[in-house]
Order: sequence, then C-alpha cells, then structure tokens
Amino acid sequence: MNRLARGIQARLLAGAFVAAFFLVADLIRLAPLSTPAALSQFYLPGAVRLDTPELIWAAGILSFLSRLLAVTVLHLLAFAALGAVGVALFDRLDWPLNAGTGALYGLVAFSLAFYGALSLGKGEVIEGVPGIWSVAVATLLAGGIMGGFLQLSRAARRDT
Repeated sequence: MNRLARGIQARLLAGAFVAAFFLVADLIRLAPLSTPAALSQFYLPGAVRLDTPELIWAAGILSFLSRLLAVTVLHLLAFAALGAVGVALFDRLDWPLNAGTGALYGLVAFSLAFYGALSLGKGEVIEGVPGIWSVAVATLLAGGIMGGFLQLSRAARRDT
C-alpha cells in the first residue's frame, strides 16, 4: 500500500476516534448525538430540522438520521483529505511522521479546518457545537493516532 493510501487510512482511523470521542462526551453530558446534530444544522442549513413541531415523529427521526449520516460522511471525507495532505506535506518537507508530529499536525490542521469551516457561516451561534478545548483534545489525540499508525505501519513493512 502506498504512503498516500496509508495516510488516508490513518486519517479515517483518527476520524472514527473523534466521532467516538464526541459520542462519549455527548453521552456523559446526557445529550446523545447532540454534537453531530449541531454540526448538521450548520453544514446542512436547508435540511429539515428535527424540532419542527409540524413534523410527525417518524419524519423527524428520518430527517435526523439522514443529517447524521451526511455529517458523518463529511467528517470522514475531511479526515481522509487532511490525512492525504498531511502525508504529502510531511513527505515534501522530509519531516518524520510519528505520533508526536502527527498529534501536532492534527491539532493545527484539523482545528483550523473545523473552525475555518464554521467561520464561513452566517455568524450565527449554533448551540451544541463542541468547545475549543474539546476540539483541541480530540484533534491532538486523533493526530497522534494517525502518526502512530503510520509509524507502526512503516516499522511493520521494514520487518517483513
């Protein structure tokens, strides 16, 4: 498997970690799935809202599930793209990509991408969007997972 494909694979693994991280954080706050619900309101503003009183219960559930699926796909695509860019950048600059440098890359690149995308909105405050410290911890850990995965896959290739 080439390095770019491993970068995408590593970033998808990191993206799955971030999704699980915020699922657990939402469960701790007793608000399951509130993070993807809030993000879907921002990224998919024309979608039908779950809290619209006119909707019947089943239509509301289907609307929420479709928005959850859409924001999950956007999330994983963003992580895959950032993984590919990160691997290409580290290769181009001839920097080592390991758990430490991956963590730093994850913190900077994904936090900038996340808040950059939010800044493209209409300036409205969306309740339920994760705070800066939650995003910082999640992206730092996800970057470490990405870099560690790539470091371990390089070591495994050398051993064979």
